[in-house]
Amino acid sequence: MVSTGLPNDDHLIQDLWWLLAGEEIIVADRPLSDFLLDNWQAKFFALQKEPSPLSQYVAESKSHFLGAYFERLFSFAVLHFTSLQVVAEHQQIFKGKTTKGELDLVAKDLAGNIILFEVALKFYLERPDLVPNQWIGPNKNDSLHKKVSHARAHQLTILDDAEGSAWLKENTGQDKCDKNLLIFGRLFRRFSPVDESGLESFSGNAGWLYFNELCKLSGERLLYQLAQKPLWVTENKHFSGTRLTLEEVIDLLTIQFQSDNRPQLYSCRSLDKDEKSASFWLFVCPDSW
Repeated sequence: MVSTGLPNDDHLIQDLWWLLAGEEIIVADRPLSDFLLDNWQAKFFALQKEPSPLSQYVAESKSHFLGAYFERLFSFAVLHFTSLQVVAEHQQIFKGKTTKGELDLVAKDLAGNIILFEVALKFYLERPDLVPNQWIGPNKNDSLHKKVSHARAHQLTILDDAEGSAWLKENTGQDKCDKNLLIFGRLFRRFSPVDESGLESFSGNAGWLYFNELCKLSGERLLYQLAQKPLWVTENKHFSGTRLTLEEVIDLLTIQFQSDNRPQLYSCRSLDKDEKSASFWLFVCPDSW
């Protein structure tokens, strides 16, 4: 899926609320809510009326890919809605001319503690056959187990060795720091459409199925909206195009999967409910996935 460029102001505000409210957090050593200002909601509603500071800040990102977009969104949240004092962001640590790693964000809390944040936005699909490491990224090159293991063994240990400790002392005056892994995102449960009630009975907020399983569904009164990066965080409620029926999705994916084997993400809502009703996320995977 290609990037569609930056979200509009309304969608940026929507994504920021999702982040601040901690609506979907997969891993949190200390949630962002621990650091939020007492008046963060009032500040948010003021920003909602005049969102240009947010849109300008996000637009300054060197990349509009999903990961870079979310990093910028998180940075804005920390700067404007928390009591944290940012020491450094995206700071590279070198050993000679070799890069040992990059620090996502280093900040000082109100108690004077230095905290190293490792932050990520991830989407994982459930593969029950791979338990206990059943949460797999859509491209199958990533997994929740791999991400957490790498973060704790490498990214969160960068300040532990000589070069990292020297940087920490020079820039904070302290010899040690707390470590905080934060993984925002979404877990897509394996959906098996053996139930005659089909997708309309799905009670979760995110699931996935194979294309052949989608083709076996019938009588579904759902509308599907293709989600293109970076609009994966919250539903595009300001979508101006036409939402698709099940039959139209099947026709499109029949062609799509002939040349592109990446799972496709849709937001789905009932045809019988209004625009304000709850939707759910659905990954449709090629049968070879």
